[in-house]
Amino acid sequence: MMRNGLLLLLLTVWLGSGCESEVEAELPPVPQDPATVANNTPFPWPSFDEAIAAGLSEGKPILIDIYAPWCGWCARMQEEVYGNVTLASYVQQNFAYGRLNLDDTTTMHEFQGHVLTSANLGYALGASGTPTTVFLDPKGTFIDTLPGYQPLERFGPVLQYIATGAYLEGMDVSQEEVSP
Repeated sequence: MMRNGLLLLLLTVWLGSGCESEVEAELPPVPQDPATVANNTPFPWPSFDEAIAAGLSEGKPILIDIYAPWCGWCARMQEEVYGNVTLASYVQQNFAYGRLNLDDTTTMHEFQGHVLTSANLGYALGASGTPTTVFLDPKGTFIDTLPGYQPLERFGPVLQYIATGAYLEGMDVSQEEVSP
């Protein structure tokens, strides 16, 4: 059901619904000029374990970026999406976040009573390829998985949907009308 909500949200954003909600207004506007998209500063990625601990201690939803070092789409997402100063700030303020290398078969993680390698944990969280973004609640309970490269204009509304808790009510934030 959650996956259907995210897919519907992405489709609506992609088709350009033209509606804006009060929730959407909370996210600062995303620059459309390609020159302003990247700030050439690498996005600081804590480890998966640090993200889980931060989510629990700060009460924030958790964003996990599952990547592979050789993945061109992962590098593009880092540069064009996470490299956007506005989006990076939104993630840092509203999420506990971390990364998992889907190719790493040696680093071990203890998660929800299981000890898994980064690769096995990535697959257990729903990654079937890279990049994949996984959302967990502050206690580490699975919310949803967003596979593939997501351009800035699609990724921002998904982040809002999770960060604001709209997914809990099954709200499609792109369909709400703004009060005049």
